[in-house]
Amino acid sequence: MGNGPGKESAADLIARIEAPANKFSVGDTVVAVYDLATLDRLQERLGGFYDDMYEILGNVGTVISIDKDGDINAKFTRYIVNTWLLNPEAVTKVHYVRVTDDVTELQRLQVEHGHFNEEMRDILGRIVEVVGVANGKDLRVKWKDNVWTVSPEAVTRASAEEVSTAIWTSDGVMERCHPYALPKVEYIIVDEDGRQVIPPPM
Repeated sequence: MGNGPGKESAADLIARIEAPANKFSVGDTVVAVYDLATLDRLQERLGGFYDDMYEILGNVGTVISIDKDGDINAKFTRYIVNTWLLNPEAVTKVHYVRVTDDVTELQRLQVEHGHFNEEMRDILGRIVEVVGVANGKDLRVKWKDNVWTVSPEAVTRASAEEVSTAIWTSDGVMERCHPYALPKVEYIIVDEDGRQVIPPPM
């Protein structure tokens, strides 16, 4: 089911998802804030903002370690070689999983986990966002405008690289307007009178 961070037990996966938003663990997937002024302010006690840090704005990463002060060392996926020591307030935890692409397996695993219906074929093999845990044992996952109850045994936790691709690529599996992505910038060419002369590039 892809090159993810490894198959976690259902109990471990649920424990990771249910952990408080401000409690980080090694292996957590995080998204950095995409507001430069906010990141600059939050990094003041950690040496401030460095020019290379522009590349982590809105970017997806993985928690590599956590120091005694609770600051996190994270490695980011887009064009980044370095790891960064960050104020934990500068990132948000996100949870994404890849659903099995085997419909027979999904049907079997759903027997006591909300059951299977034919519309769930849409999420086979997909990377979906986990939006909650139901009854302490089932995952609530979101795909487009639908939310499904899925057995944790039917998924593998997605890697930061898979999440980054899902969020950022125009033909990825998540909507382009994902709230963690940088806002799209449209460029308009105008003449000297300020009138648009060429449509924005597609």
